[in-house]
Amino acid sequence: REKRCGTVKKIVTSDTKAEDLVGVTWVVGDLRFGRDISDSSSDDDWHFVDEDVPVQASGIRCVEGDLSITNTKSAADLSSLANLAVIEGNLQIFSNDQLTTLKALDGITTIGGELTISYNDQLTTLTGLDDITTIGGDLWISYNDQL
Repeated sequence: REKRCGTVKKIVTSDTKAEDLVGVTWVVGDLRFGRDISDSSSDDDWHFVDEDVPVQASGIRCVEGDLSITNTKSAADLSSLANLAVIEGNLQIFSNDQLTTLKALDGITTIGGELTISYNDQLTTLTGLDDITTIGGDLWISYNDQL
């Protein structure tokens, strides 16, 4: 795993900020970018590292947990995640009003859990997901008005 993921690990906690991801190649725990879309989530499990996908995340190759990109502020693409190859948990891309493309995710080959892509009103293509060979759970693609 180290050959693929690198050796610079970061355990994500409720104190993790975007600047803590500089140089990190391997994230342990759930990684969330965006903003909470409900008023009910207030515990550490729903800590958001940044309101968008920050450039500081550009070295991440593996997420040992879930990756959630939800209700981002202005992300039109996910270029900061271009080095990502493996997500051991779920990948959720949900309710991102400005997101138009997933092309930067073209390095992902494995998602250990489910893949959900929903309510991304400006998303026009699924190009970028072509190299995914394994999804360990369900695949949900729904309510993306431009697809």
